[in-house]
Amino acid sequence: MPALAIALLALVLIWFALGTQLNVRRGNRVLAWLQEGLPALGPRATLRWLGSSVAALSIVQPAAPYRGADVLVVLEPRDLGLLWALARRRGRRDVIILRLNLLRAPRFGADLVYPQGWSPGGTRSSDQLTEVGERTASNGRVYRVRDDGRAPLAELAQQWDALERASGGVWLLTVSQTIPHLEVHVLPPDPRESGSARLFSAVHELAQLVSAPSAQPPGR
Repeated sequence: MPALAIALLALVLIWFALGTQLNVRRGNRVLAWLQEGLPALGPRATLRWLGSSVAALSIVQPAAPYRGADVLVVLEPRDLGLLWALARRRGRRDVIILRLNLLRAPRFGADLVYPQGWSPGGTRSSDQLTEVGERTASNGRVYRVRDDGRAPLAELAQQWDALERASGGVWLLTVSQTIPHLEVHVLPPDPRESGSARLFSAVHELAQLVSAPSAQPPGR
């Protein structure tokens, strides 16, 4: 029994060490991919690693239309074998999270959610939203929509498609009248296929849409 316990402990420690190294390498690859597009948010960013599963970028002196911007690279818990297996079974994958505060708060609230996607807790909009139904993206993926009755759903659908094309897939797009005004969850694509400038360009167009002062009737 002592020999078995020692062997199991050694296995856990080896897995933890290898999983941590794998996550750090994976995180650094995603961070390197993000470098091309980050200047669209602001000239400089500070980086913090929160354990081995989350890399947090905070934008210094954000560019308009942003008042504040944070980018999180949330990785699978590869350093914890059993937890990793359970997380993957529940749909967790490496995900890029953008949390943006805008100079002009949105005039509406909306949630667009891919139901098979995984998201960390505490990301739901605080607005009072009503289920609108489902929409199909241009790539055939179906997502659910909620809004407060004032959202330009047709335009948001176009922005969802743009984000799909610029990433490995969209899991969440939330617009809120409270901070954070805009939150987007996307999967990192194959870095050999395209750079991140396309993603941040799509995010910029989305930010301009949701912060526009126009009072035109929304497209539904």
